Amino acid sequence: MKFGKEFTSQMVPEWHEAYMNYDYLKTLLKDIIRFKRKNNPHHHGHGHHHQLRGTLTLYRSFSGLLAKSGRRRHHHGGGQIGHLSDSDDDIEEGLRSAPILVHSASHGYETTFLMAAEEGGEYETLFFRRLDDEFNKVDRFYKEKVEEVVKEAVMLNKQMDALIAFRVKVEHPDGWPWEERTVEMTQLASDVASSAAAVTASTPARARSGK
Repeated sequence: MKFGKEFTSQMVPEWHEAYMNYDYLKTLLKDIIRFKRKNNPHHHGHGHHHQLRGTLTLYRSFSGLLAKSGRRRHHHGGGQIGHLSDSDDDIEEGLRSAPILVHSASHGYETTFLMAAEEGGEYETLFFRRLDDEFNKVDRFYKEKVEEVVKEAVMLNKQMDALIAFRVKVEHPDGWPWEERTVEMTQLASDVASSAAAVTASTPARARSGK
């Protein structure tokens, strides 16, 4: 099964709008590829090494492989494993040639495409803008869900404290008037019901069913 179909099949229906729009981003990438093939028909055959180097640089800019920590490299010919470390010059060269810069802003993450002035750069600039939009949408959604879970946890802790205090009173009822017992029992039952309703409302049906 292709990634797009697998991605769709794993979606939680109630959270559909919060997922990254994979099909739209894929369409933008296809526009970039079509433009490059149309304007550089021989680039694919003769520029394979350049493309590979550019791909590796782009991957490093995303994955943090430009860090100064040492890396292990496997030599396929001799079967030996050697130690590979980045020098300061390598790091600076990688940063200079990296096509994008990603930084955090108050409203989310922003990607700056450094080759926007080149031919066809507007296609890639548009892609990274939309990628930022989709990523920030997902990021905001998960932050909201985390906040909801934290609030629910605080509420449940308060209810647990109330239940413990209520149990102590039940086990030692001396000096506890019946009128107060009825009021506290009613309030406790109401709080528990409200908490259960809130948890149910914020939890998708698919998650509640365990599927």
